[in-house]
Amino acid sequence: MKTYQYLFGLALSTIFICSSCSKDFLTLYPEGNLNEGTFYKTEADFQQAVIGAYVPMRDIANNAFWMDEMRSDNATYDYYEKDRGSAARENISTFMDDATNGVTVIRYQANFTGIARTNAILDHIESASISDSMENQVIGEAKALRGHYYFDLVKTFGGVPLQLHEILKLDDAYLPRATADEVYTQIISDLKDALNRLPAPKFTAAETGRINKGVVATELAAVYMQKKDYASAIPLLQSVTAMGYNLMPNFKDIFNPANKNANANKELIFDVQYQSGTTGQSSSFIYRFIPNTPNTTLFLGVNFNVNGFGGWDVPTDNLIALFETGDTRLDASVGVAEGSLNASQDFIASKLVSAVGYVAPAGVKAKYFCKKFYYPPYPNLNQNTDQNWTLYRYADVLLMLAECLNETNKPGEALPYVNQVRTRAFGNNTRNITTSDQVGLRNAIAQERRVELAFENKRWHDLIRTGQAITIMNAYGITAKAKFPIYYPNHLTLLKTN
Repeated sequence: MKTYQYLFGLALSTIFICSSCSKDFLTLYPEGNLNEGTFYKTEADFQQAVIGAYVPMRDIANNAFWMDEMRSDNATYDYYEKDRGSAARENISTFMDDATNGVTVIRYQANFTGIARTNAILDHIESASISDSMENQVIGEAKALRGHYYFDLVKTFGGVPLQLHEILKLDDAYLPRATADEVYTQIISDLKDALNRLPAPKFTAAETGRINKGVVATELAAVYMQKKDYASAIPLLQSVTAMGYNLMPNFKDIFNPANKNANANKELIFDVQYQSGTTGQSSSFIYRFIPNTPNTTLFLGVNFNVNGFGGWDVPTDNLIALFETGDTRLDASVGVAEGSLNASQDFIASKLVSAVGYVAPAGVKAKYFCKKFYYPPYPNLNQNTDQNWTLYRYADVLLMLAECLNETNKPGEALPYVNQVRTRAFGNNTRNITTSDQVGLRNAIAQERRVELAFENKRWHDLIRTGQAITIMNAYGITAKAKFPIYYPNHLTLLKTN
């Protein structure tokens, strides 16, 4: 199978190259400059360093949907013939990308930037004079973040170099590639240590976005599931169900930026945090997801020429057909814009309609788009939103636990967890799953994960994790190539390799 096994040399921008001179009484540090001699001294220094270690998560989230959702049968792209400048992103979706793909490089480098920042924290904290409680918190968050970054790397690229200390000289930057098993061993070690150090979730606005015991237990369980060690994941997931998380009553409210704080939304476990404004911390996902159009007023409330920028993460017919009658998640996840093509063949939207039971009228051009993160109107400030990106939420935990119980021959114990998710989706328990057959329930849980977590960057990794990527994507490719002339014969084809 063609997988991401590309390795890139560590760019200087992703590591800290510090002087290797000895620190004796002759070493002088310029006053007013931040460096290893004047920083990493106080609790405020370490708090600032930890916050900085979260930042690369944004670079990953800003690009992950191309690699994690659009490589799957959930999402495709709106082919824009007039501007072929985005072909590199299309290549990821069609399995035609290579080691020079810019999106892939950004993700690789961002992960190692985060790892470098956590390594610096961990190497300096032992010699710092800070309280035991602060040391526990800082070490816990740093190790959880390092485990998180390495988990993203190993899932995406396979074995990678294990950088576990601050880089003090250039030679330290060039380590051999570790095996995937070695990387997983380190991830598990880091997350176990973090789990013992960090507090339970407090659900306060001040704690929003910070890693806690719930985050670590969830991610460690996901690591075990990736290794098919379902038995080890079960107690971790069960512990999360006792930490105070719950499902939002209305599915659409989960992703509303107005509900992004932990005290307003106890379904959120771990989000990448964004903030609109002029500080450079804003997000722009919806600009990528609405259809290509020269006038965005209908969608955004303001006009931003999105041609060549939007049209990504487009829901596939394959996904839309999976939503059952009465499932409220369809209307919350998938939008439809009706309109027409102008003389320049640009799409001009005239109205937005529901995807529920939708069939395009004759003579109408209809475009589907990812609606899950769509909360208009938007400010008159281009590509600048408050939208966070969710990494883990409680519905995911319930479905993970259901899968683990079923895979350890406990289908009866799995049913209540998957049915909690379905009861929310349908508004009652009349559509609950009742089968106790392990294979049938495995398929039902997989379908439930697909519709519940659509566009949340889970589908591709689920296909890889369960060994279905080749079979499902090749079958999807045959159908897609027969329907859409934009695809070439070698597009959307996964080949098994030795």
